[in-house]
Amino acid sequence: AYPPPDGNILNNIVNSLIAVPRFYNQVLHLMNKMNLPAPFRMALPTPPLPSQGPLPPPPPPQPSMTEKLHLADLSSDESEMESSDEDVDKREVKRAKHEAIVGPAVDRSVAHESVGVKPVALVPNELQVIKKKNPVLQIKIVPKAAYKELADRSIIDRELASRDEQLEEKHFATPQEIEKEKLPTEEILSLPMFKNYTPGNPASVLYIKNLVKDVVHDDFYYVFGSVFESLDAARSGLSIKLMQEGRMRGQAFVTFPSVEHAQRALNLAHGYAFKGKPMIIQFGRNPGASKAS
Repeated sequence: AYPPPDGNILNNIVNSLIAVPRFYNQVLHLMNKMNLPAPFRMALPTPPLPSQGPLPPPPPPQPSMTEKLHLADLSSDESEMESSDEDVDKREVKRAKHEAIVGPAVDRSVAHESVGVKPVALVPNELQVIKKKNPVLQIKIVPKAAYKELADRSIIDRELASRDEQLEEKHFATPQEIEKEKLPTEEILSLPMFKNYTPGNPASVLYIKNLVKDVVHDDFYYVFGSVFESLDAARSGLSIKLMQEGRMRGQAFVTFPSVEHAQRALNLAHGYAFKGKPMIIQFGRNPGASKAS
């Protein structure tokens, strides 16, 4: 059992709080966990020290296995009486432990603010220095070459991050990427599906066929996004009618805000091998007429 607090013990505890920052942090954590008032204010009056009482008696020895078997053979009345006594002892020990960790001995009927504020001088002028055998602080000297490698790595990371941000902002294929995946002109003309191809009269509607089966609306924003310079402009400027059932499956009618936009889109994506199949793009009259034809 620990001795009750006195001036000498409290001074040593305060010195340890100053010398060991980790101990100071743990004390603050414990005060917060026990719902004690935070110490970040003016010093409160020092409560009176508890009286020097006798140490609590040692716990009774545990019964042996023979005694446990003998107790098990007792009558029900005797066991009930003993269990009730043991419950009372346990409750008293639990209450004593609860009262022991409540906090400093402070008169709860008197508010700290009404008592007044006065300085507390528990720490002597000369602090005791606590020496540690093993030093905790380790200084690691990095050579100049390592500094250069770290700087180069940070520059590369920033460039990759900026490139990723640009890709996230666009979310559509650039003209260079589409041109890279387009079939050459002579190869387009040699395919049977392009045998009788004619672009038709310029219009604001594009008729697109030879699409893959799993194509969705977002794929058209991805392909024609560079015509609008931003994904939001493509979403607001395009009107898409995608055929996903019956004989018209794999075909779509995409309406652009102007004939110029449609002309740029046809020149950009005609013959583009999207998901492995080249897109065939022609001018259409309007979605309803094209669908009827």
